[in-house]
Amino acid sequence: MIDLHCHSTYSDGTFSPAKLLEYAEKRGVEVLALTDHDTVDGLPDFFSHDTNVERVAGTELSIDYDKGTFHVVGLFLDYHEKNLNETLDFLKAARRVRNEKILTAVGNLLGREVTLDDVSDGNEGELGRPHIAKFLIKCKVVGSMQEAFDKYLAKGKPLYADKERLGFDDAARIIHGAGGIAVLAHPVSLRLEDYAVEPFLADLKDRGLDAIEVFCSEVVPERRPFYLEIARKLGLGVSGGSDFHGDNKLKIALGTGPETLNTPYSVYEALKELTQR
Repeated sequence: MIDLHCHSTYSDGTFSPAKLLEYAEKRGVEVLALTDHDTVDGLPDFFSHDTNVERVAGTELSIDYDKGTFHVVGLFLDYHEKNLNETLDFLKAARRVRNEKILTAVGNLLGREVTLDDVSDGNEGELGRPHIAKFLIKCKVVGSMQEAFDKYLAKGKPLYADKERLGFDDAARIIHGAGGIAVLAHPVSLRLEDYAVEPFLADLKDRGLDAIEVFCSEVVPERRPFYLEIARKLGLGVSGGSDFHGDNKLKIALGTGPETLNTPYSVYEALKELTQR
């Protein structure tokens, strides 16, 4: 079993890289990729620990897109590469600006000043909306993470603030420049009708897409053949990952997601071959 999409305390996960690796061993995960949002800052920690788990350097980038959510995971990265780090530094700075806007809005909602320290939950990177959702629960504004997003933090809701995103072409170029492959994360979040998926992915392949996540928490088992067939027709690789966030997504377990994943090691081997092309 492999898991090529998870998050740590360096973005919006609640497990440190060391704890992720310890948990991966307990769960029987053979290969684990750390793919924090807009950062590779957790990777030195991730690779410094003794473990039997094979490790992959990654990151997850948000792509400018109107219809839904478009994320690209970069895998097998040289995380020291200069252009990659300069781009991620720019995105992290933009994320800080976005967080300040949200915290101002939260302060207005609560009638008092709210600081980064108030909201921080042991994270070692930039805050994400899950941190703010947990703060709203703590303040008894909402009763759950889902309610926090549904009422306040989702796009179009009172506490939402947009952030800087890359275009897909730039994201693919940056990932390839760091020796990695570009993987479309959780394709369901694109919110495309079935008839539109194949031409959309064909266009992305022409522009640098290498693979898509088929074995992921958002794609239910009965829908996987649909994406597998498109990947086969277009010559795209297939990836798999739970999108584990620890306590911030309680229904998603490392390796198995909502207990429907068991991505085989052969998927990892095939993706490694893509990096040689």
